[in-house]
Amino acid sequence: MQLGTPKTVSSPPALNTAHASTATTPGTMSSTTPVTAAAALNMRAKLLPPTLAGVSEAAARLREGKLLAFPTETVYGLGANALMESSVLEIFKVKGRPLTDPLIIHVPTAAAALECLSFPNPVDPSCPSEGRAMFDRLSEVFWPGALTIVALAKPHIPLKVSAGTGFVGLRCPSHPLALRVLEAAGVPVAAPSANRFGHVSPTRASHVLNDLGDSDIAIMNGEDKREIFAVPACEFGIESTVVKINESGRELIVLRRGAITKTQLEEAVAKKSGKMRGAKEEAVFEAIRNWTVTIVNTHDEMKRAETKELDSNSSRKRRKVDPAAAQDPPASAAAGHVAPGQLLTHYAPDGMECYLVRPSGLNLDADSLDDVNTNQRLDCVTALQTGAVVIDFAGELAKKGLDEDHPSGLVLDYKDLSPRGDPKEAAKNLFAYLRWSEQYQGRAGRVLLADIATICRTSDFVGGVADRMFRSASGKVILLTD
Repeated sequence: MQLGTPKTVSSPPALNTAHASTATTPGTMSSTTPVTAAAALNMRAKLLPPTLAGVSEAAARLREGKLLAFPTETVYGLGANALMESSVLEIFKVKGRPLTDPLIIHVPTAAAALECLSFPNPVDPSCPSEGRAMFDRLSEVFWPGALTIVALAKPHIPLKVSAGTGFVGLRCPSHPLALRVLEAAGVPVAAPSANRFGHVSPTRASHVLNDLGDSDIAIMNGEDKREIFAVPACEFGIESTVVKINESGRELIVLRRGAITKTQLEEAVAKKSGKMRGAKEEAVFEAIRNWTVTIVNTHDEMKRAETKELDSNSSRKRRKVDPAAAQDPPASAAAGHVAPGQLLTHYAPDGMECYLVRPSGLNLDADSLDDVNTNQRLDCVTALQTGAVVIDFAGELAKKGLDEDHPSGLVLDYKDLSPRGDPKEAAKNLFAYLRWSEQYQGRAGRVLLADIATICRTSDFVGGVADRMFRSASGKVILLTD
């Protein structure tokens, strides 16, 4: 990658003044306090500028086994050298993440990913397997980009990365700062989201600082505009789509919905190869055009998964994480999930109950009412009885009176993820707005979140946003009555 000539400025700017979530312990910042570089000096975490010098220091930290938070086009990741088990374990310790939740490895190229993945073809070792052909197809179409590809890991990948399953997810991000750091580091980088486990994912450097600022990490400041890397961080706002290559079933299994849609995947699978290949290879690439794309709906299993596997030390109401949360799991839980983000309670705001709200009059079908938790049918006044912060979509809740003008005075504040009804705009704003709501802890008992899945049914992109909303509310739904 050509870096070009750095831009010059008269003075270094402060860290972007994005709001961080409410402090519940000393040393954290409230959501109404702008986070500055000076504030960061009071914490252990170190802010790095997106400059050539900053990239060089970040890459050195990764090679040395230290932790680095960095922006991507999805969310901020907390990275460590994927080949150093001690560094990988530090991620779990800092986040309070159970070892049953796997990590995604980030690499700068498809060739680097293949150093971590295995696609054996015992029938004809001289010819690529269909699984390898599918990897080539997906990486050609979607990388660099917001797709994570899960396949069999090579033996040198630590089992802690894969939660003991032997399968590992690889991704090549498209954000130029992330790519440059990965290229300079020269090692595969395991990186989940850079937040406390179970909390709302971070889309700003201030979010990372607020969650993990007391830890010995460095944070690449993606909101700093001093350098040639001045590309908006977290353009998508939700995590990558995760697909598993299932060669025996001749299918792509979507384990986590995200920025890449099912339609895009189906188009890529059906795409005719444009490369010149030998007859045997061409036959393999032609065969994968018949693979299917299957979405695994884990909502009906999530309650059991959370009961069994969510560590009690990862309570969303805590600011500090307990190192015991990263202890080895018992033998019965030796193998965890194949993909991250599978638990019911995830992306949850601190200190308040979050509910999905489905307005009346939307002609909901039976399937849309089939949720993990029992739906509550409530009128507006009852829904607001403990005080609420409302996060709307396309003004649908405002049409029912759930906005700051509600006569009860119980709507403490209101934001709309996308007044124009754009699910991509909603995705970009979702996590920031959930963190914004946390400033009302102690005053509001609920966050009421418009259920985009029942409001916007015309966009394939909605699935990933709806999944994050569902998990942030732990599947709790209010059916709003007139």
